[in-house]
Amino acid sequence: MPSVEKVHSILELLRQNFRSGLTNKEISERLKIPPSTCYRILASLRKYDYVYQRRPDMRYVLGFAHLRFAESVLEGIDVAAVCLPFLEDLHRETDETTFFALLNGRNCVTMETCGHINIRVAVGRGEVMPLHASAAGKAVLAFLPAKERTGILETLELTPYTPATITSRRELEKNLEIIRSSGVAYNVQEFHVGINALAAPIFGRQNRVVGAIAAVGISLDLDREQMEEYAELFLEAGADISYKLGGEPPREKRGGTR
Repeated sequence: MPSVEKVHSILELLRQNFRSGLTNKEISERLKIPPSTCYRILASLRKYDYVYQRRPDMRYVLGFAHLRFAESVLEGIDVAAVCLPFLEDLHRETDETTFFALLNGRNCVTMETCGHINIRVAVGRGEVMPLHASAAGKAVLAFLPAKERTGILETLELTPYTPATITSRRELEKNLEIIRSSGVAYNVQEFHVGINALAAPIFGRQNRVVGAIAAVGISLDLDREQMEEYAELFLEAGADISYKLGGEPPREKRGGTR
């Protein structure tokens, strides 16, 4: 049984026995995993709070890490529901595919999408957007707290998806500074050749950036001039969504100033 399957089987077994918990021996016997292997897996899961060993019976139960994931998923669904009518309006006004991407660790993940004008620019739920090469990712990265942003930049792998991808940290930081000033992020064939995008950040409680709304299209149609024309629409929609979520964009971005 591959390691991932072993981990999944252990967590699923603990879920089924969430009240009583299980000992290492019981887990080993039920899943037919060698006791030593089972113990090593449980030790690793304990380290990251996926399981917890109760005292005084020393039985294993699910840890609290799962709650963090559940909260993130539920929050993402709630935010997506708020964003959807705005995405529909933006789709009608721009005739481009629009979507909401949620910050998830070191990427943004598409949670809601509206319109698929062309199969090349179809964006599905669950699609991962890199922080350095996508408009949504850069819109979020630019507005993270400075300390958090610096921490990410120090270890972020700047994968070159296309010849236009920014692979220099210094150049990326300059780009992020421009985004903070204008409130809008642009992706000019940086993630996919022939595809452009623009995005505006979304802010939740405590004015923390939680994701971005974006439009994506073929570069011949959605060129730089067209994206700049649409920028005001996305700034206004981003501000309205943020207010509904209990947050607001930075003061200088409230009126959509570029």
